[in-house]
Amino acid sequence: MRGMVVSPVFVGRHEELATLASELSKVQTGRACFVLVGGEAGIGKTRLVDEATRLAETSGLRALTGRCVELGPEGLPLAPLAEALRTLSRSASPEQVDAWLGPARGPLAHVLPSLEPIPGTAADQGAHLPELVLGMIERLSADRPLMLVLEDLHWADQSTLNLLTYLIRTLREAPVLMVGTYRSDEIHRRHPLRPLLSGWERMRQARRLELVRFRRDEVAAQVAAILGRPADPGTLDLVLDRSEGNAFLVEEMVEVVRDGGGDAAGLSPTLRDLLLIRAEARSAAAQRLLRATSAAGRQVPERLLAAVAGGEPAALFEALRELVENHLLLVDEGGQGYAFRHALARDAVYHDMLPGERAGWHVAYAQALSSNPDLAADQAGAPAALAHHWLAALDLPAALPALLAAAKTSAMYAPAEQLTHLERALEIWPRVPDAAALTGTDLIEVLTEAGDAAYRAGSVDRSRSLVGQALAELGENGSVSRRALLMWRRGRTLLDLGQHDESISILRAALDLLPAEPLEYAHVALLTPLAATYMRDGSMQEAATVAERAVAVATAVGAHTEQAEALITLGWVRAFLGEAESGIATLMDGLRLAEQIGAVETAMRGWTNSSDALEMFGRHQEAIDSANAGLELARRTGSVRTHGAYLAGNMIESMVHLGHWQEARRAIAQALRSEPEGLFSAALLERAAQIAVLSGRGEEAARIAGQARAMVIDSNEPQFLHPLAGDLAEAQRLAGDLDAALATITEALRHPGHAHLARFSLPLIWLGTRIGIDRAILARDRRKAGPSDEIVEQLVAMVGDFPVITPADQGYALMIAAEQTRLPTAGPPSSQEWHGAVTAWRAADEPYMLAYCLFRLAERQCATSDRGEAVRAAAEASRLAARLGAEPLSAEIDALARRARLVLSDEVSEEPAPTSPDPMAQFGLTEREREVLGLLAAGRSNSQIAAELFISPKTASVHVSNILAKLGVTGRVEAAALVHRLAPSHPALIPPGPRPGR
Repeated sequence: MRGMVVSPVFVGRHEELATLASELSKVQTGRACFVLVGGEAGIGKTRLVDEATRLAETSGLRALTGRCVELGPEGLPLAPLAEALRTLSRSASPEQVDAWLGPARGPLAHVLPSLEPIPGTAADQGAHLPELVLGMIERLSADRPLMLVLEDLHWADQSTLNLLTYLIRTLREAPVLMVGTYRSDEIHRRHPLRPLLSGWERMRQARRLELVRFRRDEVAAQVAAILGRPADPGTLDLVLDRSEGNAFLVEEMVEVVRDGGGDAAGLSPTLRDLLLIRAEARSAAAQRLLRATSAAGRQVPERLLAAVAGGEPAALFEALRELVENHLLLVDEGGQGYAFRHALARDAVYHDMLPGERAGWHVAYAQALSSNPDLAADQAGAPAALAHHWLAALDLPAALPALLAAAKTSAMYAPAEQLTHLERALEIWPRVPDAAALTGTDLIEVLTEAGDAAYRAGSVDRSRSLVGQALAELGENGSVSRRALLMWRRGRTLLDLGQHDESISILRAALDLLPAEPLEYAHVALLTPLAATYMRDGSMQEAATVAERAVAVATAVGAHTEQAEALITLGWVRAFLGEAESGIATLMDGLRLAEQIGAVETAMRGWTNSSDALEMFGRHQEAIDSANAGLELARRTGSVRTHGAYLAGNMIESMVHLGHWQEARRAIAQALRSEPEGLFSAALLERAAQIAVLSGRGEEAARIAGQARAMVIDSNEPQFLHPLAGDLAEAQRLAGDLDAALATITEALRHPGHAHLARFSLPLIWLGTRIGIDRAILARDRRKAGPSDEIVEQLVAMVGDFPVITPADQGYALMIAAEQTRLPTAGPPSSQEWHGAVTAWRAADEPYMLAYCLFRLAERQCATSDRGEAVRAAAEASRLAARLGAEPLSAEIDALARRARLVLSDEVSEEPAPTSPDPMAQFGLTEREREVLGLLAAGRSNSQIAAELFISPKTASVHVSNILAKLGVTGRVEAAALVHRLAPSHPALIPPGPRPGR
C-alpha cells in the first residue's frame, strides 16, 4: 500500500470536537441532544463526526451511522435508516434485534427486506413509521445511550427529512445524540432542507456547528502529518494556494505533490483538474473502472460493478487494487463494495465523461439490475436505482415502467417518494409511445395512484388536483364504477378541507351514477364515508339510514374493512338516537371485526368512538378503560401523536368529569410529550386549560386556551371552539371581567353546532347564563342601571335547539333553568329547581357540577331559612370542592358560609384535624411558589416543574430564583433540606404523584 493520504492526526476543529463531547456528556445524563454540522464539500465534516463517534464508543455509547444517497429525485427513501439498521442487525443477536425493533419490525422490513416482516403485521402501520422508529430508538437507548449520525442531509429524501424532524421534536428524555451533516454550499433558497434548518436552530436541544476552512498553520499541520515530515515553504504555499484551506483538497494536493516529486507548479488551478490529475495517472483499465464506478453513485456493490464492467475477474481485481492503493476508492464498511473517498472526486470523474459514455454506463447498470435485482446493495432500493439509471440514459420507454415499479415499492412506507416517482412517470408519459401497453396500466390509473399517494403524504390540495385530472381524463363516457370511485376520492379531500356540504353532494352524485344492481365494491366505498360525513354533519337519521345500507352492502360484497367502518358509524349514531346499549354493542361489533382483520386505522376509530359514546352516557370509568385499550393499540402501531392524542383526550375528559384532576394532569403531560400537532394537540391543551381554570389558575388557563385556539383557527367546529371559549370565559370571570366573558361566549355561540354537539354547547350556554345573571345581580347591588335580560333570554332559548338525551344534558338543562331563579326579577326564592339539578348531577356522577349545584342549593336554602338543610348541602359541596382542588368554588362556598354564619367544620369531616401552624408562613411564599417549592423539594428539575404545572421553563426558573431568595438559601439542595426539616408533611408542600414514563 502507498503512504496514507488522510492525516493520522486530527487537525484543528478542537473547539467543535469539544462541543460534541459536551453534548455526549449531556446524553449520558439522560438528555436528548441534536447537533447540525455544516460546511462546504470537503471541509472535514465527516472527519469531525468520526472523531466524535470514537469518543462516543469509548464512553460506552452505541454509535449508528446512515448516509443519504445522491440519486436524483428518484432517490432511495429512508436510505440512512436502512444503513443504520443494517449495522445494528450485524452487531447483535436476532433475539436482541427483535426486542429493539418491537412493533416497528413489520414496516421497517420494507426499508430493509433482510428483517423479514412478522406474518400478520398490519399493512397500514407503515403510515405511522416515524412513531414506530421513535419507539425503537427509545428501546435502543434504554439498553445503552445512542449516538445516531445522519450524513449528507442535503441529499435526503422527503421521508428522511420528515422522520428526522419528528425525532428532533419528540425525543426529549432519551439518552440520544443525533448528529446531522450537510453541505452548506448546496442549500439554495428553494432547497427542502433550508426551512428545516431555520426551525431546528430555534430549538433548545439543537446546536449548529459551521466548519470553516483551515488557516495556514492548520494546513501545515495536516500536510506534515500526511507526509510524516514538515513541508518546505514552497510546497506549503502551493498546497495552500490551490486548496484554499479545504481539508479534502489539501489531501489531494499532497498526493499530487508526492506523485510529481514535489513539483506541481504547472498544475491547472481549477478544482476539476485538481481532482482528476491523480485519476489520469492511473492505468487505462483502472480509469475505465473508475468511470464505471462513478455512474453508480458514490458507492457500488462489488458484484454489481463486476457485472457492469465485464471482463476477467483477475483483471477487475487488479484494476480495483490499483484504485484502492492510490486512495481513489475505498472498501466500504461492510466489505461488500467500493466507494469514492469523497463525493467531490466522484463528481469530477462522472462529469468528465462524454454524454454518450455516461449514458452507456447507466444502460449497463440498468440492464444488470433488470436481469438480477439482487445485485443492488439493498433490494428495497433496486427499483428506484433502476428508474434512475434508465432516466439518466434518457431511455424513457424503459424508465416509465421502472418508475411505476419504484412507486409501488415506496407505497407502504414512503408516500412522499411514491408521489415523486409517479409525478416523474406522469411527466414522461406523453413522450412514451404506447405507454399504456408498455406498462399494463393507463394514465387515469397513474393519476389515481398519485392522488392517493399525495393524500397519504398529507398533500390534500395536490391530491384533489390529481384526482380532478383523472376525472377529466376519464370523461363522461368512461366506466361508471371508476368515475364513482374517483368522485369518492374527491369527496374525501373536500371533507378534509372542511367542505362538508360539497363532500356530501359529490358522494351522493357518485352513488346516483351506480346502478342499483349488481352490488359492487364501489357502492360500499361511497356509502361508508357518506354515513360518516352525515354523522359528523349532525344529520343523524340520514347517517343511520346510510350506515345500515353500507353494512348490508359491505357484507354482501365481502368488503370487511368497510363493513367494520359502517358498523362503528351505525353504532355511534344509534347510541346518540337513544338506543344506548344496542348502539354500543353494534359499535363494538365493528371494532372487533376491525381488530380481527388487522385494520388498525379502523380499530383506532372504533376505540375513539366507543370511549366517546360511553362518556356521553356518563359511564366514565368504562370510557377510561376503552380509551386505554385504544391507547395501547396506538402505542403498538405508532399512532400516539394522532389517534392516540384523541384517545388520550377522551380518557382525560372522563377523568376530569370523575374528579381525578391530578391523574388527568399527568396524563396530559405524558400525551403532550409525543408532540401532537393541530387539532390533536388542541384537544389536550383544552383539557389542561379546563383543569387550570377550575383550580383557580385563570391566567395560566387563558394562556393555554390561547395556544389551543391558534391551532384550530381554521376550524368552525363547536367541539373544539366551545370548550375553549368556556375556559377563556371562566378565566375572564375569575378576573372580574364579566363583560369580556359574556362577549367570548356569545361570539362562540354564533356557531351553535348541530344537535349531536349538545355536550359541547350546553356547558357554554349554562356558563353564559350564570355570568349574565351574575352581572345583573352586581348591577343591582351597585344601584346602577342593570343590563337587560336579553342575553340571558337568548341563551336560555338556545337550550330548546338541543335534544336532552344524556345524563349530562339533563343536568345542564335543569341547571340553566335553576340559574334563572337567581335573577333580580325572579319571584320568591325557591330551592326546588336546584334540588332537581343536584339529583341530575348526582346521577351523572360528576362531582364538580354536583358541588356547584349543592352550593347554589345551600344559597337558596339560606334565603328560605332552611338552615339545617343549607348546612348539609354546603358541607357536602365544601368536601367535594376541597377534594377536587377547585379553589374558586371552595372560596365561594366559604364566602357563603361566612355570610350566612353556617358552621361547616363538623360536617366536613367526622374527625376534624386540629389546625397546625404553617412553618413556612414566615417566608411569605405565594401559592404558586409553594407549588414550585414542593416539586423542587421532590427533586424535580426546572423543565419537569414546568411540565407538571403547565408553565414555561423560563417561568419555572424565575419562580425558583424567587423562592431561593425568600428562603435565604444558596441552592436547590439547601432549599429541599429546609423544607424537609421544617415541613416534612405540610399539605401545601406535598408534590403531585410521580410522573409516568413514556
